[in-house]
Amino acid sequence: MKKQGNYFGTEIDGRWWKRYRAPAFFARGNGELWLDEEGLHFLKKLTKAPLTITWAEGTGASLGKSHAGRWALGRPVLKVAFRRDDLDLSAGFYLSSDWSEMEQFAADLTRRFS
Repeated sequence: MKKQGNYFGTEIDGRWWKRYRAPAFFARGNGELWLDEEGLHFLKKLTKAPLTITWAEGTGASLGKSHAGRWALGRPVLKVAFRRDDLDLSAGFYLSSDWSEMEQFAADLTRRFS
């Protein structure tokens, strides 16, 4: 499954003004999200390396209406929580305006992370 969407950024410790700036996580942008045996991947347009959150790093997924200082105009933002480099991180993605579809996707991700 590949899904077109937008990467909003990655917060550190739930603080929108503290953004994670590791390679592939630095810039926001449009791109494509997919899942495989390694984990969740998002490749931004005009880049070569996807950002990756492995199944072992992930701690859960939830929905909100904003993330990393960006508001989604009431649409669902997928928030993927993970732990890396002794930091609690949360990456935000906009993939669909359908709340029920995104609730199911977040629940599926949470099961895979557990």
